[in-house]
Amino acid sequence: MTRYNFKFAKNPTDTEEFSEASTHELKLLVALYASDGRCDEEELISRVGVSRARVLSAIALWQEAGVLVERSEEDEKNIETSFYGNKLIDEFSERTVLGELEEESAKEIAVTIRNNKLSSLFDEIAAMMHKTMLTPAEIRRISELSSQYGLSEEYIATLAAHLLEENMLSVGILIKRAINLVGAGVANAETLSAYVSEKEKEKNDYIEYKRIFGIYERTLSKREREYISKWSREFGYGTEIVAMAYDITVINISKLSFAYMDKLLSDWNSHGCKTLCECEIRYEENKRENDMLAAEKKEKDAARRGIKRTEKPTKRYGDFDPEEAFRLALERSFAESSDSGNNESK
Repeated sequence: MTRYNFKFAKNPTDTEEFSEASTHELKLLVALYASDGRCDEEELISRVGVSRARVLSAIALWQEAGVLVERSEEDEKNIETSFYGNKLIDEFSERTVLGELEEESAKEIAVTIRNNKLSSLFDEIAAMMHKTMLTPAEIRRISELSSQYGLSEEYIATLAAHLLEENMLSVGILIKRAINLVGAGVANAETLSAYVSEKEKEKNDYIEYKRIFGIYERTLSKREREYISKWSREFGYGTEIVAMAYDITVINISKLSFAYMDKLLSDWNSHGCKTLCECEIRYEENKRENDMLAAEKKEKDAARRGIKRTEKPTKRYGDFDPEEAFRLALERSFAESSDSGNNESK
């Protein structure tokens, strides 16, 4: 039975293949992420739910895209040092210089487990991972994490549940994520709960944005996610305002355009619009301003071409003004009377 051992050399969302990938090709990526790149062929077939041929085809696609690379002996050596030695850090974070886990003796670990009541935690994490029990190495690493970073049973269990929800739970990822979060200031159960809530909101918003934009067959690209993050985090806009910007965009240019939406939302934000009503008012104002500018430009263009407006429109055949006709008739009658009087005097 083939056993795969890959590392992720490139972010999949940065590749052209990602936007065109099929469902089973994306599922394979998720399965490999969850297993840290290590997976049996049969396990992959079971997780992805397709034939062996499709699994092999998906692996070939991601290898050609540069996403998956087979781990070398040197890679394995580095992982062993990172996971089981004194340099357990989050390889995905460059924001914080993290501390190190020191290897503890069996006696120290036993004391930690007893004092922090970690036995039930080990059973809980094992159940989440569909295992009968954790290995001695996994128990050691979680115990060292608890004692050296002062993390409670509640903290570790909450983080494990969050990773499970994201299909990323493994002891290695759990420890890396915990150390990274502590380095970022998420160091107790309360701040972790807030962090998890924010991540859940982001996930729900992500699903809602895809529904608004009518995107169902693919994930949002990195650039599209950056736009959404800007609108929600920097501008503070919810899905309702973004949905209005989307509707206006489709009406005006007949297609989805994140760049066009960004111009609308940036204009509303720069004018201090925070509610849906304020954004609607600003859009109408901006529309009137643009219409006036367009009219002025049209008039200037016409002037440059030598086309001038007359004060009064030229009369056309069939136009009739009763008062003007009566006045002309009187003048003509008066003139004829004067002429006849002059003739008689002669």
